[in-house]
Amino acid sequence: MTDLEMEFARRTVRSREIHERSRNLIPMEVIGTVDMPYPIYLAEGQGARVIDVDGNEYIDLSMGFGCHVLGHAHPSVVGAVQDAATRGVQFGIHTPHQEPLARLVVEACPCAESVLFCNSGTEATMYAIRLARAHSGKTKVGFFEGAYHGAHDIAVFKTDDSSARNRPQPTSKGAGVPAATLEEILLLPYRDESAFDLIRQYADELAVVVIEPVQGSNPTLQCEEFLAELVEVTKQCGVLLLFDEVITGFRLSLGGAQSQFKLTPDLATYGKTVGGGMPIGAVAGRADIMARFNWHKHKDTEGQVFAGGTFGGNPLSMCAGAAAVEYLRDHPEVYTHLARHGERFEEELGQFCEDKELPVQVMTAHSMIHLRFQGGPVKTTRDVDRSLARAEKEFYTRLLLEGILVPGDHLALTSAMHTSADIDKVLQAMYQSLEDNQSLAHH
Repeated sequence: MTDLEMEFARRTVRSREIHERSRNLIPMEVIGTVDMPYPIYLAEGQGARVIDVDGNEYIDLSMGFGCHVLGHAHPSVVGAVQDAATRGVQFGIHTPHQEPLARLVVEACPCAESVLFCNSGTEATMYAIRLARAHSGKTKVGFFEGAYHGAHDIAVFKTDDSSARNRPQPTSKGAGVPAATLEEILLLPYRDESAFDLIRQYADELAVVVIEPVQGSNPTLQCEEFLAELVEVTKQCGVLLLFDEVITGFRLSLGGAQSQFKLTPDLATYGKTVGGGMPIGAVAGRADIMARFNWHKHKDTEGQVFAGGTFGGNPLSMCAGAAAVEYLRDHPEVYTHLARHGERFEEELGQFCEDKELPVQVMTAHSMIHLRFQGGPVKTTRDVDRSLARAEKEFYTRLLLEGILVPGDHLALTSAMHTSADIDKVLQAMYQSLEDNQSLAHH
């Protein structure tokens, strides 16, 4: 082990013990915190901070992978969950708790005329794609390279890097996905005019085009023009458009990327923030499309779209979500605060890297921050250069030892509870980590 890894091991004895006990019992827990010999295990979180089982405190930049726009254990959310739990945690039968959250989503999100709740972002995109296929009568699904849309079969793809940039080809991200599934994917080049030509070419086969309006792997607000043209092209071609706002929804603004860019797709999917940190997914969209989930209106089996699950719309998620969204609605200053975070990273860290002539690109979209360790620009994930992977690993390990926690995909996310002093500390730790980075120095 390196000196940094040895220091990590010294500080995280209990985490290592837990991992040793569970690694064969539980083949995968969650994605790794950083690329280390074993994960750290968190015991509690308050506001912008978390504490691991060894008592180490961190400024958290994972925020439940994006769930906690209001920070950990926000009093409004905790109070709502406690109150709901005393009345019964789950019934299966209808409760009055879905309607308030659904109304909040409809009021906030431009495309939302009705809402279906489920348990996760993966379920939401799975149901939305099924819905689009039923409504259009077509089966092919357009995705953009570099995107992530959950863990169901058609969403588990990656780009074949040997394929042409203007006509990328998908390959499976993991085993167990039938080859026939890949045949239903039209992979599109991100932020590239060629995507529109492909949509026009395959319009008669395309049920829906799915896009993260801001990619988690490639956060930038310099995509508005591309998104606007995408809305127009899909409309002209008679192809449904789905904004996957599982991360951006209620994070970029109250109305998510739709409000940020003043664009209205046909459908949108949500998760994370809309549940206040509790398990949730949601499909929202035009009433005529969403009506296919309503079996009372669609008696014929060809028109019906099946969606089900014991825990969809459960009282704890509904009440937590309503509390979180109501708070965000009533405190618009939260979004000004979050936008300032991104500005500081882009301006201050970006300037530091430029002054030091470091091959590091700082990419931001308000409270979404991603660093790319390379000299050239990153327009799409096809541009990512992994030659500095060792320096990147060292950078995040040093941050962890300085009490800064960034998730394994290296998409840092801030919250309303991150103060200016917190951002100061994070930036100072990043400056020091970059200056002390031996792998970067040898580049």
